Amino acid sequence: MATPLIGTVIITGGNGALGSEVAVAIAKTQPFVHLLLLARDLHADGVENVSERIRLVGPRSFEIAKVDLTNFNSVITFALNTVERVRRKDIPPVIVLINSAAVSSYISDAPTQNGYDPVYQTNCLSPFLLTVSLLEAFRAGDGSLNGGARVINVGCSSISHGRLDYFDKKMISERDKPGTPLGAKEGKIRFGSSKLLMSAAMYALRRSLVVKGNISLSIFTLDPGELAGESHLSTTTPVSVKIARQTRSGLRPFLRLFSKSAVNTTNVPAKVIARIAFQRHTVETWGIERYYILDNEYEAKSVIEVLRDGPQTEKLLRKIMRQVEMGMGAKTLKVPPEKHGRHIHIV
Repeated sequence: MATPLIGTVIITGGNGALGSEVAVAIAKTQPFVHLLLLARDLHADGVENVSERIRLVGPRSFEIAKVDLTNFNSVITFALNTVERVRRKDIPPVIVLINSAAVSSYISDAPTQNGYDPVYQTNCLSPFLLTVSLLEAFRAGDGSLNGGARVINVGCSSISHGRLDYFDKKMISERDKPGTPLGAKEGKIRFGSSKLLMSAAMYALRRSLVVKGNISLSIFTLDPGELAGESHLSTTTPVSVKIARQTRSGLRPFLRLFSKSAVNTTNVPAKVIARIAFQRHTVETWGIERYYILDNEYEAKSVIEVLRDGPQTEKLLRKIMRQVEMGMGAKTLKVPPEKHGRHIHIV
């Protein structure tokens, strides 16, 4: 008799540089999970690459679904389908969600159809919406030491440059016309702000679920450290930023003598994420708000200052929820009769 699958693991940006490495690392160490990878384009080279790499690991249950994080309708449609599939027991309950997809940009971009900066929507609003929309698909706490399901948000060191009000000070319609170049510093602040807001909002959501919800869901951020090469999608990176990355990559062996998180290839944080995603916690330690820099664990509020201010954190949560609701509008989405996405199962 075949061993039943223990749960579903969802990875956004599953065909990206880091997301694909995480998928392979989990496939190698967790043979009895169902991998559900999300990609914006099912025909991208990375999709075939990660599919082949997982096949080479051995018999695994996995699939790849199309989800566009710049479109709330796409996120909601996927989430509704996933919840329904869990109810029908087509797939096991979601036990891990890894928000790995990210985008950076060094030009002024046109707003998404939902009305937001695409960097902000991709890196913050859509991961938040996906997490909330999947609550029914997460496994409720069952008293085990695993403490229920987990959401791992991939952060970055740029959050230290981020500002909570960055996307409030100027609406996109008031910015320079689309295509206007941004400086390297401005682009870094923009990216860092999107990641800072995502992490802070997710910790705020966790607090709300602890107080009001009955779903045992651990939510935390993991900073993978500086990654060699391109670690997130950007087609507009200034030459100065590219040169800096190339220089750091060239110095990687030297820098690693001083800090293991200085510059890493993607398989280094991928292995850490794969391990932490299934790390056992005692009941006493489950309640701690964790922030990881690779496998070094910190208290979240020691890294994200706003978490020390309860009312401000609650205010941020309400703002993010309101923005998501406004972007969705009043349209009612229905679950399509057919399964969503491109399914690849290996048995």
